[in-house]
Amino acid sequence: MFGLSRGFEVDPQDLETRWKARAAAVHPDRFANASDAEKRVAMQWSARVNEAYRVLRDPLKRAQYLCELAGFPTENQAGVGMDMTFLGQQMQWRETLETLEEQGDRPALAELEQEILADRDTRVAQTAELIEQAQWAAVVQRLHEWMFIEKFLQELTMAQRKIDRR
Repeated sequence: MFGLSRGFEVDPQDLETRWKARAAAVHPDRFANASDAEKRVAMQWSARVNEAYRVLRDPLKRAQYLCELAGFPTENQAGVGMDMTFLGQQMQWRETLETLEEQGDRPALAELEQEILADRDTRVAQTAELIEQAQWAAVVQRLHEWMFIEKFLQELTMAQRKIDRR
């Protein structure tokens, strides 16, 4: 849709430029004097262009999309095996979060957040490598870990806000 090569790495500025050009070309306002059918088609194309942009600008969604294109869906994969080391890390992070939230230790929560962000950055880099190597089963596993981290970061932010309100 945007004339990009298929891959994980995307130049955000280039993507935005291409999106703006495509969105302008199919914007429903350009079809104000067109037939009802043409207006509907323009609205559908506009929605598709905006959805494509939303997916491609988000690295996690972009990686999930690439997996789906390769025939490896990431949704509803309850049976995907998790690395035991990562499962142990999850449990440790959860216990630490609960303890620090109970203690109201905002600085320690900020340190935990930095640790998790660094871990996420490592997993993103690994995901990009695995995508380039077309190791899709490993990509799916890495994405499930990445999704957990994103959800956990949201929980951590909520804990920080809760402490801030005390």
